[in-house]
Amino acid sequence: MKRLLLSLSLLVSYCSYCAAYNQVRLVIKDGVSNPQLKQQMEKSVSAVMTEINRSHEQNLDKLSFPATYMYKEAQAELNLLWQNDRMRCVEEEVVERVLTTYQGYQVRNIPLIVNSTAGGEVLGYQEAVINFDKQGVITSFYYTINPELYSKLRMDQMQNRRYEVTDIKDRMMILDYVEHFRTSYNQKDLRFLRQVFSDDALIITGRVVKVRKSEVVPSGKKVIYTTQTKQQYLENLSKAFKSNSYIKVTFDDVAIVEHPTIRGIYGVTVHQKWNTTRYSDEGYVFMVWDFRNPDTPQIHVRTWQPDYIDKEHGQKLNPNDVFTLGDFDL
Repeated sequence: MKRLLLSLSLLVSYCSYCAAYNQVRLVIKDGVSNPQLKQQMEKSVSAVMTEINRSHEQNLDKLSFPATYMYKEAQAELNLLWQNDRMRCVEEEVVERVLTTYQGYQVRNIPLIVNSTAGGEVLGYQEAVINFDKQGVITSFYYTINPELYSKLRMDQMQNRRYEVTDIKDRMMILDYVEHFRTSYNQKDLRFLRQVFSDDALIITGRVVKVRKSEVVPSGKKVIYTTQTKQQYLENLSKAFKSNSYIKVTFDDVAIVEHPTIRGIYGVTVHQKWNTTRYSDEGYVFMVWDFRNPDTPQIHVRTWQPDYIDKEHGQKLNPNDVFTLGDFDL
């Protein structure tokens, strides 16, 4: 009788413990025919998202998952994000399809509510993309770009632009790295940024300054540009990471163009929103990505240009002035 009462007591305690947070269940509706593989991916995502909810509820400093669900490297990257963003999934059941990628599989559109770790500021709604190897073990966890935008970039032929990347496999590979790149700022991951920028990377930053009004500059404002080396850029970025409790970077527009003569070189233009504890802005980021070695792609050029030259009077940057591949001698 004592054992029975003890068992019942433990069961009640366990049920109360489980009820304190959402247990998430992934249901894969299509995209994979192997039932064992499907079950492995469903178990992996369900376990990881449930652990995230449990850790959020208990305000734990570290996430922990069995290696059967997620590789240690992926756990380390997710914990890096966890140090800055405390996310949770409010859905008990997530129904999604599986995409086949160049390295394995992918599930997108995992809904998240995100708060900053320091101060608890509400950072809003995000969606996660989870990548798997061919055995269904999780290899990475990133924030997605806009879901509708991703679908358009993945499936549309976009023939209105010369040299637009129309190969779906190439586009998915590039978008995967763009999403990793975007998430690295939220993670404050200097290690990845140091790795992805080439040693001789050119960093160009535009800023609006006041000048004397003239026929050429009637608004009295124009954009001037400064250049930095990779080392200078990362040193300044490190200071920004340390002085802000959170970094929230989002991309709400992306264009990918292949170099007309050099296979594996791509120009990627994104419209970026940057929000931190102390500063926020919107503008265009252009990057020259080198995928000639797809296992270790590198960025040779990164530029930033402000959205507005004179926001008060609605004067936006001329789209023809946004940097492109043709502006750089490769």
